[in-house]
Formats: sequence, structure tokens, C-alpha cells
Amino acid sequence: MKGAVASVEIFALSGERNEAFSRARRLTLTITAPERGTGESGGWTCRVALADLHRPETIRAADSVSALSGALAQARSWLGALRAQGMLLARDRAGESIFSLD
Repeated sequence: MKGAVASVEIFALSGERNEAFSRARRLTLTITAPERGTGESGGWTCRVALADLHRPETIRAADSVSALSGALAQARSWLGALRAQGMLLARDRAGESIFSLD
């Protein structure tokens, strides 16, 4: 995503750990730098995406820190939904290094 300031590759794993996981889906979480809005509304925007599951979403806020915080909150929500489906999120395909935004 153009303008990305943070990006991480993670794997969503399903199945049983002792079966070496039946499936590993590679995802990329990306967040852009906050940008000052244009026009009368002003404010700030920040974009967040979880490719290949969620297209970039624009987060709007009164200031840059709040826009960035909102993007992280959206990312946590998406990752939480995957965990609720029984997925293990990891930094590696084998599931040995757990990924968390907490």
C-alpha cells in the first residue's frame, strides 16, 4: 500500500498444532502514515489493510495520533475476528512465533 509506514507479514494457521497445521494463510498488515485532511472538514486520515482479507480502510480522526490509534484498533478488530474463528496468528508458517498487537 502506497505510503505505508508499518507493515508485517503474518500467518493465519488452522488445524492442530501437533499436525503441523493443516493450512497456513499468509497475510500482510499495513498501516500508512497519518495525513492531514483537505477541505473544510480538516482532520486527519490513516489507512489500514489486512491483505488478502480486508481492503484498505480509511480511518478519520481529529488529530494524527487518534487516526493512527484508530487504524491500530481496526487491525486489532480484524485479528481478533480471526482468533475467534479458531485461527492461530504467527510470524512464521510453523506457528512457533505467535503474533499479537497487544
